[in-house]
Amino acid sequence: MRKFTILFVFLIIALSLTIWNTKPGVATSEPEATYILGEGFDFATRTLSDPWDMSNFSDISQWLNHASPNNLTDFQVAGGLFSARTLGDSSYFFTLFPGYQPGVNSGKIGSLFPINSSTYACFYMAMKANWSDLQQTNFMNVYWAADKNFVLSGYQEWGQAYGYRIPHNQWQMYRINLNSPAYLTNKPWSSQQYWQAFRITPSLVPDTQFNVDWVRLTNCQPVNINLTGLSQGAYSMWLGTGSPERQILVVNSFSPSNGSYAWDVQGIPAGNYNYYVKNSTGNLIQQGQVNIVGSPIVSFTSPSPFSGQDYANGQGNPWDMEPSDITLINCATYGFSNGILSLDTQSRACAGPGANEADPKIYLNSIDHGNLSSYRYLSFSSRTDGAWSVPDLGMIVRLIWRLDRPGEDCYYISRAVALDVGWHTYTVDLYDPLNGMPEEFTPGNCPAVSWRDQGSVGPVVGFRLDPNENITGSVMHQEFDWLRLTKVEQVTQGKPVKIRVLLNKPPSEVSLNFFYTTVLSLPTQNLASTYSMTSLNSPFLIFLPFVFKTDPNYDPFVEQIPADVTYLWNTTGVTPGEYYICAQAEDGYNQATYCSQVPVKINP
Repeated sequence: MRKFTILFVFLIIALSLTIWNTKPGVATSEPEATYILGEGFDFATRTLSDPWDMSNFSDISQWLNHASPNNLTDFQVAGGLFSARTLGDSSYFFTLFPGYQPGVNSGKIGSLFPINSSTYACFYMAMKANWSDLQQTNFMNVYWAADKNFVLSGYQEWGQAYGYRIPHNQWQMYRINLNSPAYLTNKPWSSQQYWQAFRITPSLVPDTQFNVDWVRLTNCQPVNINLTGLSQGAYSMWLGTGSPERQILVVNSFSPSNGSYAWDVQGIPAGNYNYYVKNSTGNLIQQGQVNIVGSPIVSFTSPSPFSGQDYANGQGNPWDMEPSDITLINCATYGFSNGILSLDTQSRACAGPGANEADPKIYLNSIDHGNLSSYRYLSFSSRTDGAWSVPDLGMIVRLIWRLDRPGEDCYYISRAVALDVGWHTYTVDLYDPLNGMPEEFTPGNCPAVSWRDQGSVGPVVGFRLDPNENITGSVMHQEFDWLRLTKVEQVTQGKPVKIRVLLNKPPSEVSLNFFYTTVLSLPTQNLASTYSMTSLNSPFLIFLPFVFKTDPNYDPFVEQIPADVTYLWNTTGVTPGEYYICAQAEDGYNQATYCSQVPVKINP
């Protein structure tokens, strides 16, 4: 009798556990599944090395304050979400901004990194929107343009996909095949090979509060999860993410075939999620986990715009913002501390006649000026305070150089480098035809000469940085960590080239192939080396654990990279010339190829 009682108790416990572990509405015949797979082929990830995942303000920070009544307000990026409120019926934001006109081409802008329309055509966005007048039907749309001139009246090279209705107060992922939108205005997506501007209008109803979790632009190639155990019927798919969890409607309606459904997740960024299959009445039918493995990202620190021979360092005094680096600062309050130059500029300080804008000047110590045209890249690390970027109110930097000519000096003023808020590293390619040609020069009889050709006019005898042209009406606070004027890296044929990259994954998870190429559109033109990061025994391979830094010495877009790898490329047998270095990374789920922003020169 006692044995029977014990057995009965065990049966009761087992039955209770079964009931406890069975979730309401879940088909008990199908255990909760976990799917692990690589992510889709995304433009921002593969081209900018920075997905539009709303983890950084720089994902959407460009031109938020433009001179138009259709602005956004109350915007912020926090907790992986971009939130804002619309002020008009066509308020918008940019994920890819073409660049400020007439500023220099610098940063992750469309002028330097345009979207190839033949590669990327599927748009995805996860958004939730609220507006007070529920009688108003609301829509979102997307817009593209060919270059900076899209702001000019009568400009024709643009297009718009519109007519996408948004639900009130519900998270939803929107998908638009830009080659076949619901409604199209002006130029089709395929009418241009490259688009430099990509803009989103999240709502057509004024005073809409909206939140965006991610934006993706993919190559339209499916990345499928095969769900099984579904009976015939109509279902919807929801994705759970965040804490507290928000559920996003990612597939509005689908019907399985023979009990299964191929769920395409290319529009979902890397991360770990819960998924929920619900029937037409909203009851939960199936759930599980999906882990989307992010693509390996390779960021080059050598060669890079600031890794070559540096002018000031060659003179024995690098511009690392010590007092000896600066001979004079005008029209700003300043101080030096721990290798940081801090500046506070009053609005319109020292405004000259007719200019009516602040005119601070930083004169850099230059022992031997001479012909600087062989130095190609101007780079600096700086921080600017503010809620958002206001280049049109003087949040810009200019380079000014003075050439010695018989009888008089000529002053050349570069185009503006637009500044973003927070710490950033800015790079200007002075050999770029736009960047290198000064916006102004004085006196007027001086020759109009580019930076690259200045040696034909006379030696440089003055060099300064104008840190802003503040007309904001308040004090502009800035900090500078370093400034470099560098050449293209170069070595003699047969000597090793140091290739240094930062990885977003542990080296043991990644295999790399290095290539060198003369054409960035052919990244695998010539093989440099192949090796697995799991066997770090090559005499030409060095792995250094990356130490996270709280100071701004590293470019912010790689400050969270966990691994630093140096490879010495043997150039014996390499034909002399200039080459970009490319890395093909494989992690078992994704394969991605990245190239250096600048070339390295192999001399005979």
